[in-house]
Order: sequence, then structure tokens, then C-alpha cells
Amino acid sequence: MTHEQALAVMQEVFIGMKTSGMFDENSNLDADTVILGVGSHFDSLGFVTFISDLEERVSDVAGDEIYLILTDIHDFNKDKTVLSASTLASYIENITQ
Repeated sequence: MTHEQALAVMQEVFIGMKTSGMFDENSNLDADTVILGVGSHFDSLGFVTFISDLEERVSDVAGDEIYLILTDIHDFNKDKTVLSASTLASYIENITQ
């Protein structure tokens, strides 16, 4: 999965959550969106929902079971105080190759 495909899948998940009323209509997801940390749209339930839905969709696209492991994501995101959509897309790109 490419970086752009991973961002597109994240956008699909985000739109689904927005449609269900979890976010304000003006909320959007792009490469700079904070997924975890100060400035994130997600509360704890929203974050878990996002990651769970994202795992399912990435697995569908990849054709294999894919798990997003937070400790691995943290290691991939060293020295940063927030997890951005772009960094998460890079992690997904890395684990699906």
C-alpha cells in the first residue's frame, strides 16, 4: 500500500465517523491532521474506533490481516510529540510492503 493509498483509506474511515456524528461537519482529515496528541479531533473512544476501523479497511485493501501496533507506531514516530496522519500513513506503507 502506498502512502497516498493509506491516507485515502484514513480519509474514508474519518468520513464514515463524521457521517455517524462523531465529529463536527467542518472537521477534515489531511496529511497534517493530528491523530494522537494535542490538537487531535479524537477522544479516547474516537481514537480506538478510528484505529479499529482503519485496521479492518487496511486489511481489506492489503488482502491480509494487518494490525496497527501502538508500540511499533511509537517507535516509528520517535522524537515527535504527536502522531500525524502522514506519519501513520508512512507506518502503514511500511508494514504492508
